[in-house]
Amino acid sequence: MSNEYLLEYTRIKLRAALRDLSGGSKGQLEALCEHPPADKNAYPRKHIHRVQLEDRTVDALVPPVYALESFSRRRPAPPMNDFEFADSSWRRAVNALDVSQQAWLRYCYGGNLAFKHQTAICEAVWSRYKGNISASTQRKVVKRLLSLVWLSVQAVAAANKREDFKEMAGSALAGMLSVSRSTWCETYSPHWVGMKEAVRALDEVALFATLHHYQNHLDDVCV
Repeated sequence: MSNEYLLEYTRIKLRAALRDLSGGSKGQLEALCEHPPADKNAYPRKHIHRVQLEDRTVDALVPPVYALESFSRRRPAPPMNDFEFADSSWRRAVNALDVSQQAWLRYCYGGNLAFKHQTAICEAVWSRYKGNISASTQRKVVKRLLSLVWLSVQAVAAANKREDFKEMAGSALAGMLSVSRSTWCETYSPHWVGMKEAVRALDEVALFATLHHYQNHLDDVCV
């Protein structure tokens, strides 16, 4: 089985396992089954009579209202749905990774935009790539390269999500950095390509590590 097939298989599984299901709600039929309407026609609600007792006013006791059921049939909801439980092994595998790998997978395949994940991803990518920057590189160039880190992360994540993704034009990137197109092509374009390669390397390592932990979990279960 080719590595590319394994990577794509893991991506598909992670998109299902890491999706955000916190906004799910019940439909009208499910809510109606748990809280059926009571039949109060036999003894309709009556006006509450108030009685004066010395210096206090109290409500008079009235006959109980007839209903088809006297207690709620609401059952406790299960901790998770069936499809959530089916993907729990993949989430467990993700939780076994280091911080930067978890952050990348949760952002890229789970759509988690937490700032701590963005910070961890940028630190990991910069740590991977900064060794390729020459010591003689000007400080202002390094600052501009730092501003490209998160943009390269977004570009690779978008390419992984959509087959019709189109790379940003060099002129657009040059405009973001406030440099000329020739300066971009000569100075910044090689670094831009290298940063995206660093992000892809992080993606590949994280996916294979997840698959490894998942397979180990299956082996432990089958033993």
